Amino acid sequence: MNLFIVSDIHGMYQQFEHLINKWDMESKLVILGDMIDRGPQSLDVIRKVMDLKQTYGQQVIVCKGNHEVMFLNYLTLPEANVDFYFRNGGRQTMDSFLNQLPNETKALNPIEQAAVIKEKFNEEIAFIESAELYVVVGGVLLTHAGFETAYDNLDESNEDNFLWMRNHYLKENQTPYVNVFGHTPLKFIHEQDDIWISEDCKYIGIDGGCCYGGQLNALHISEKGEILNSFYEK
Repeated sequence: MNLFIVSDIHGMYQQFEHLINKWDMESKLVILGDMIDRGPQSLDVIRKVMDLKQTYGQQVIVCKGNHEVMFLNYLTLPEANVDFYFRNGGRQTMDSFLNQLPNETKALNPIEQAAVIKEKFNEEIAFIESAELYVVVGGVLLTHAGFETAYDNLDESNEDNFLWMRNHYLKENQTPYVNVFGHTPLKFIHEQDDIWISEDCKYIGIDGGCCYGGQLNALHISEKGEILNSFYEK
């Protein structure tokens, strides 16, 4: 089994649509979190991934990222989370939802808007809630962010590790898996947007920072962790 992995789409729908045309539909398609926020078309991205999942079923794997968690936290407790969420690109996501609703909805305050979104977009919200925290396929560990590298047992990692962790790739990977991750833009790892591979080949970073003017990367890899190809869209 091969994998076609995309991460950190961040509402950049056009790049995602073009990139997905490179998928051979025989490999498993993996969306590695952060579908939303910052870019202009988060709702379109969510619905595209939902359509892919509905069409191809178990052939499509969806993991959640920290931005999906921020979105869900905002909808659950908007008063407590609105400022943090909007500082991190949530306003653009809300706009993509509100553009599908009557204009008067845009005049509501963000607390009221959260209630409307929960009511009108329950299918999209349920889909985000159902996303995986991490997935292992063969010898490949798929995480949005990181995991606790000090142990060879993934159970030692907590939820925040998988969603929020930084710099885990600076430590030796004690697991038997090759870890493919997003979350950290590659310019912070090796000063460019291309896919990064650690010297021991146990870590592969793929977040090309598309929403910051970089590129959206896709990694084609075997379940043994052998890189088959890579693609990108600017």
